Amino acid sequence: MTLRRFNPFEELLRLQRELERLAQSALSSAGEAEKELERGLKFIMPMEVYETPSELVVKVELPGVKKENTEVVIRDNYLIVKAEKKEETEENKEHIHIKERIYGKFERIIPLPTDVDTDKAKASFKDGVLEIRLPKKSATQEKKITIE
Repeated sequence: MTLRRFNPFEELLRLQRELERLAQSALSSAGEAEKELERGLKFIMPMEVYETPSELVVKVELPGVKKENTEVVIRDNYLIVKAEKKEETEENKEHIHIKERIYGKFERIIPLPTDVDTDKAKASFKDGVLEIRLPKKSATQEKKITIE
């Protein structure tokens, strides 16, 4: 018996191919089919969020996105990651045979499972992976208040 590694994106790719086939058969020209597919497809930001005893760590894969086209915002109890993947325009593409790469602006909103110290938050970007480290707020310590 051969074990096969589970790939969650395999089903998405199969659905994408099926959508491409249906769109191309339904629309009269290839140019219209391509535009329709571009409107319907979304960029997926694969990520992992985990907790250590002292911090919350978020790692987001952003292949093809440059650091300067990425923004991280903390609002209320949400982490918001915004990115823009720009299409290269240096080549004259006379005939495009396959176009599976997706370009545009993307956003992901992640609810934070614990209170974090936003003043000490740090982010780094290396090899297409955005890493955000959010120190947890220290637990409220007991403080005795003198009655006057």
